[in-house]
Amino acid sequence: MNIPAQLMRACAAATAIGLAALCASPALADYPDHAIKAIVPFPPGGGTDVFARVVGERLAKTLGQPVVIDNRGGADGNIGMEAAARAPADGYTILFNSSAATVNPVMYRQLRFDPARELKPVAVICEYYNLIVVNAEKVPAKTLADFVELLRRNPGKFNFAANGARLGIELFKLETGVEVAIIPYRGAGDAITGLLRGDSDFMIVNAPGLLPYIASGKLRALAITGPQRDPDLPDVPTTAEAGLPQYTYSSFFGAYVPAGTPADIVRRLNTALGTVAAMPDVVAQFRSNGATAVHTTPEEALRRYQADIAGYRDIVERAHIPPAD
Repeated sequence: MNIPAQLMRACAAATAIGLAALCASPALADYPDHAIKAIVPFPPGGGTDVFARVVGERLAKTLGQPVVIDNRGGADGNIGMEAAARAPADGYTILFNSSAATVNPVMYRQLRFDPARELKPVAVICEYYNLIVVNAEKVPAKTLADFVELLRRNPGKFNFAANGARLGIELFKLETGVEVAIIPYRGAGDAITGLLRGDSDFMIVNAPGLLPYIASGKLRALAITGPQRDPDLPDVPTTAEAGLPQYTYSSFFGAYVPAGTPADIVRRLNTALGTVAAMPDVVAQFRSNGATAVHTTPEEALRRYQADIAGYRDIVERAHIPPAD
């Protein structure tokens, strides 16, 4: 039987593709077949840890294997991030992280790993914005425009409570031209306490811990740093509505894997995380912590990751912030 050469080539190509598929599919078909370790680069109890446990518990049910939270705190998240980057790229180690994933690459001079090259984003799972709040007794301004004008008339006389998120206040200073004193605190809880006590005058921070104090009148919310109002604070305008459209400041919580992780496993994880992010109880828990559940493709997550790193690098350069060692 005489088979045309073109048909023979087509059959050979089809056979090769089929064999490649057969060789590639078992890893995905069997994945996961044992427990997955989820590194959280901060101690238990913080915001990143809370989000990780909410997601990890449901991810385990979705994948049919345990997801074990491994808290690797220290060095502002760098220890845990490095552990994830150095892990085998087999899908059995994932990293749950928030702003440290995008801030640390530009805030540290010498990391022992390259986050942008050695970690691969899987999905953005939720995002959250911040409130600009003032001590209601110490600050007479009722609107963001009035507050900015007050700061301009009194350079260096008002104190900002910094809970580690220095880039937020540096961007605020750049966009408004104000000068404020910065008081550093170990975390958001300590910063809120200092603000309530009157040791500082204002802060820019995620909303949940502030809501009771805003309701009681001890703190006054001037604006939210996102594109839309917070459903729990419908009377608080966005920065754009309040006259400062160029100032937006957000963070996101996402999942990452070592850079060499196979694409089919990344897709499997992404699909599972999308299922988790759409669960009503997860949406509700994110909202109670001031976040909005989202789900991105790996490609969208990579673009967001790279864009945030570039944006933070721009702030660091414009504000002349010396990187940490």
